[in-house]
Amino acid sequence: MISAAAFDIDGTLTFRDRSLELNAIRAIRRLRIPVILATGNVFCSVHAIAVAIGGISGVIAENGGIVTDNRARIISGNIEACRIAARAVERSNKFNLKRLDVAERVTEVAYSRDTLTDADVTSFRKIVMECCRDVTVVDSSFALHIRDINVNKGVGLTKIAELLGIPLSKFAAFGDSENDVEMLKVAGRGVAVANADTQAKAAADYITNKDHGLGVIEGLKYLKLL
Repeated sequence: MISAAAFDIDGTLTFRDRSLELNAIRAIRRLRIPVILATGNVFCSVHAIAVAIGGISGVIAENGGIVTDNRARIISGNIEACRIAARAVERSNKFNLKRLDVAERVTEVAYSRDTLTDADVTSFRKIVMECCRDVTVVDSSFALHIRDINVNKGVGLTKIAELLGIPLSKFAAFGDSENDVEMLKVAGRGVAVANADTQAKAAADYITNKDHGLGVIEGLKYLKLL
């Protein structure tokens, strides 16, 4: 039986243009179990969404770098190592880079994916890998995130589970992209929406037929939570 659920936001609860699927939000509001929002976005952004939805039991921000159950807040990750890798990428002068949330992002460094080609992403990863062993690059399809190699949404979900006193085996997790993989794997049931990338689908226990938020609703029904 599922006792808690964690939801990625961009690409899962939202469409590609980042507008929310309101039917999915209404479905989440009907749940009678703890709900977690798990995102690569900065804390202030996801906190605002959590307040708007209401009844959210916890937040995982910056791909696991910030975790809170609305009481305790845990911050993890070697931001200095991320900044060193970011400087190496920027010094290469190979890319048209747009850095995101410079002032607000405290555990990782992120760049807009919109300005980068797939070839750019491959080259970007190579520079980071050759520069720093303690960090990695994760692609959310909306942004490239340089993060501590020991920080991810799966680690974040593990911390949330401990804070809430709910076994990971009792969690369902919903996602769509590479940065959701670890979370989908550690949860008792991982659900990938139809628009998910191949890595997220491979990590999931169930792949929906519908995409984005309508896929979330389908997944909730599959799990008998609606």
